[in-house]
Amino acid sequence: MLLGRLRIRGKLAVLVMVPLLLVGVLTVPLVVNRAGLAGRAADTARTVRIASDVGGLVGDLQQERMLSVGYLLGTVDAATLTLQTTAVSDRTSDLRASLGADLPPAVSQAIDTIRDLEQVRAGVLGKAVRSDQVIAAYGAVTARVLDSLRLLDNIDVATAEGRQVVALDAVLQMNDLISAGAALMVVMVAERSPASMTGYTANIAALQAIITRFNAYATPEQSGLFQLVQQALNDRVGADFPVTVQTNPLQTLARFTVPQLFPSLESFIDLGRFVERKIVTDVTAEVERQQTIVLATAYGVITLALLVLVGVVLMSVVVARAVARPLTSLTRSAERVATVAETELRRVADEDADDEAEPIHLEPVEVRSADEIGDLARAFDRVQTTAARLVERQVTSRRNVAQMFGHVGRRTQNLVGRQIALIDRLEQEETDPKRLQQLYRLDHVSSRLRRNAGSLVVLSGSAGVSGAEEHITPLPLADVVRLALGEIEEYTRVDVQVPGGMAVSPALTGDLVLLLAEVMENSTVFSPPHTRVTVNAMATGHVVRLRVVDHGLGLSPERIDEENARLARRERLDLAPTEVLGLFVVGRLARKHGLAVALTETPGGGVTVTVDIGQDHLVRSAIPEPEPEPVPRRSRRSRRAGWPRCGTCTRHHRTAATSPPSCSGRWPVPWSPRPSRTGRSTSTRSTGPPARSAAGTPGTPSRRGQPRSPYP
Repeated sequence: MLLGRLRIRGKLAVLVMVPLLLVGVLTVPLVVNRAGLAGRAADTARTVRIASDVGGLVGDLQQERMLSVGYLLGTVDAATLTLQTTAVSDRTSDLRASLGADLPPAVSQAIDTIRDLEQVRAGVLGKAVRSDQVIAAYGAVTARVLDSLRLLDNIDVATAEGRQVVALDAVLQMNDLISAGAALMVVMVAERSPASMTGYTANIAALQAIITRFNAYATPEQSGLFQLVQQALNDRVGADFPVTVQTNPLQTLARFTVPQLFPSLESFIDLGRFVERKIVTDVTAEVERQQTIVLATAYGVITLALLVLVGVVLMSVVVARAVARPLTSLTRSAERVATVAETELRRVADEDADDEAEPIHLEPVEVRSADEIGDLARAFDRVQTTAARLVERQVTSRRNVAQMFGHVGRRTQNLVGRQIALIDRLEQEETDPKRLQQLYRLDHVSSRLRRNAGSLVVLSGSAGVSGAEEHITPLPLADVVRLALGEIEEYTRVDVQVPGGMAVSPALTGDLVLLLAEVMENSTVFSPPHTRVTVNAMATGHVVRLRVVDHGLGLSPERIDEENARLARRERLDLAPTEVLGLFVVGRLARKHGLAVALTETPGGGVTVTVDIGQDHLVRSAIPEPEPEPVPRRSRRSRRAGWPRCGTCTRHHRTAATSPPSCSGRWPVPWSPRPSRTGRSTSTRSTGPPARSAAGTPGTPSRRGQPRSPYP
């Protein structure tokens, strides 16, 4: 599962992600809406600005129209009219330059229609057109320009800025109608024609509709300003002029003259443009205010969302730390416990490891929270304390067991040494050959028993059992082999083929005797009684290779590889299988002295054990053989009794010079198959690791005057 792969912080992040996503889902539409409102407000502000600039251009056109009518009526000179026409052209150029790309294409096209007035302008200057034609031509152009603004498109009249835009559109339309009405009023006074009166009446009707719309959307302040404009018109023409001009036009118009009316109406047009500019300013301010509010709302929502996000993230970080730190502390404590356990396992698996290790001290878990994690931390603290005490107790137990093995082995060695000394005295006093032969058998069994006692000492891992103090001079390799041969039961089946000229250092002699005794014991026990076991040696380079060859049951290649690995690696007794204790002793002694021991398959069946002795343990100088001593009567009895002629391998005073190359005897040993070839024999005939000297302590000389192995 995906959540199972996440750590605590990741899971908390996933947990926090859901409300954060909900906040984002709720915030984004609001922000988008506010951003849209701000965009529309900006568009409205831009439209109002364009309308204000275009309104100025339309105002100049309206002024040009009024001056054109005045020029036709003889109240305005040509220079004034031409100057106004130039002002319109300059305003058009400035408008295009200031707006640039912001000028809508429709407005640009409407402004281009101003060029259509060139013919009318020429006609005015030539006084070739009528006043009503001038008013109609300019009115068409101003209407197209105002309509191109399209101020009422996409306007929300529910908002304040929308209502202001509608009022602005109404003001622009009113100013155009008021300007046209003023021109028609001057024409009516000058011509008193029915056409001008009809046009004025239609203008008044349209103006009333626009005024109604303006009053509906304008603010009270704006409506008050327009009332001032209306009051200014009433002051110039009278409040009843729109009514009386329709009921009694001749009498009403008779009160005015063109030179008198034209200047007052011209100034009145400027008042209307003042109201227009006021509304533009108000609309722009309202739109900017609304835009500011919308943007502030959007920024506020974004800021609030970010604050919520940061707050949730900080809270999640705090919670994650509150959860993760105790768990991390527990993890470190668990790793420390695991490290201690692994170190102990490695030390347990190492036969040379020192059991006198320092006490284990694990730091307590520092978690002070009172929640479930705190309870877990305190429980784990008890677990690691108990584990440390258990490891210490196991170390103590292994040390005590090893010491017990060593004590029992040494006590047994001492007792067996005393037993052998007693047997020696009985042998010296005995004259009956049959009893002497039984004493020799008892002596041999005692030697093997002493070797078993020595096995306990080796298995306990105690030092000082190699017999280095007993052997103070190098010993010929052949004698070492014969010493080992004297420690096994079926010595009569072993052929020794070891050349002279090779001697073993005293430090290795005792342990090598034990190692060879274990190997030869296995070879004789796990091979048929009618087969022979051969021990030979040869020098190869810087080492001497001893080979113990049997033709017995043999081992499978997998089992040979397994036993070779066990011989090479360091292993403790309490981890070794009980059926391979013999090889355990061999491997420990081989590693102790740097010997290379390996098992291989004998051609035709059986197992060959090779022992490589390095040059550090060899003495290649010639070793003088001891002079033959007179053969005592007891030795002759021993030969008659069937004791093996093994030179220094026996406990008699026979030397290697008087003994044959192979041992022979008269003890038939019945052979019975064994289910396993490895390790020490499980029968009563099997022998164990090396024993001590006859006296039970290193350095005690043999009872026959010859150097004795410390291992039986």
